[in-house]
Amino acid sequence: MKQLLFLFIFFSLSVFSQNFSDIETKVNSYPKLISAEQLAQRIAKDFSTKENQVKTTFYWLTQNIRYDLESYYNPKNKRIGFRYRNEEERKQKLQAIKDNIVKETLQTRKAVCEGYAQSLAKICNLLDIENDVIKGYIRNSSRDINKPSRSTNHAWNAVKLNGKWIYIDPTWSAGAVMNGRWQRKFNPYYYDIPLKNYFKTHYPEDNLWQLRVERLEIEDYFNQPIYSSSFLNSTVELVKPLKGILTSKNNTIEIQLKNLKSTDRVMCGFLGSQYAQKPTITKSGTITTVRISPPPRAKELFLIINREVVLEFLIE
Repeated sequence: MKQLLFLFIFFSLSVFSQNFSDIETKVNSYPKLISAEQLAQRIAKDFSTKENQVKTTFYWLTQNIRYDLESYYNPKNKRIGFRYRNEEERKQKLQAIKDNIVKETLQTRKAVCEGYAQSLAKICNLLDIENDVIKGYIRNSSRDINKPSRSTNHAWNAVKLNGKWIYIDPTWSAGAVMNGRWQRKFNPYYYDIPLKNYFKTHYPEDNLWQLRVERLEIEDYFNQPIYSSSFLNSTVELVKPLKGILTSKNNTIEIQLKNLKSTDRVMCGFLGSQYAQKPTITKSGTITTVRISPPPRAKELFLIINREVVLEFLIE
């Protein structure tokens, strides 16, 4: 979970996002306390296409399930062991465990990522929509750069629509942690995550789910900068550096961006510094070069566009 020194509330880069206006009115009238079976029945009645059924399931979860921050910070040992006589019995017992996670999520209306992902999977199964829960890795802040995790730390969903797999993260779409508190804030970017950006935020543990997108080593995933969804969903692109560790040359750090507007305001923040600093900006065609001299002993840089942190780096 991300806790930033800066709190920026405005962002005006040109962005593209999924449109949920076609389902919001109906979904907002659904009960907040409901079983998976009842919710699936309601969705099947109100929406005929598989696409809208998945969008509705996703949207309902983001609007009605709170992230369980207490369980995140104080995880309980939930290793569950069981015996089985054959493969069929093993599958039945695993499904019972998953169903219990879903039941608890919908009854308490709170969950960590596993609860969100299993709930979406359960409702998709009831709607006869092919899907899978993906276990894998995510990075929350610049402190995760160049530090590959030894174990998975997140779960999200793959759903097959019209013969194509799309990737969905209802946990990250439901809200975010700001100043130590989880706040609900719907973020449609993580519904059908663009494949070109998928490995900038998510990395599946299973090789099959990796290769369905592209080939990337886990070390390369962890060595990237930290990207905000607002940045990835905008027309602005990071040209260089594409690694997450910045090297200062002659006490100057250089970052190049593409498609930045002349009206976009760029600042740089440094961990431990109270105020953000204005860098030197030069433009050549569609390329903008940002240059800044970091304070002594600065180890983390936050690139800020229009008062929002959009990229995070470590400083070597």
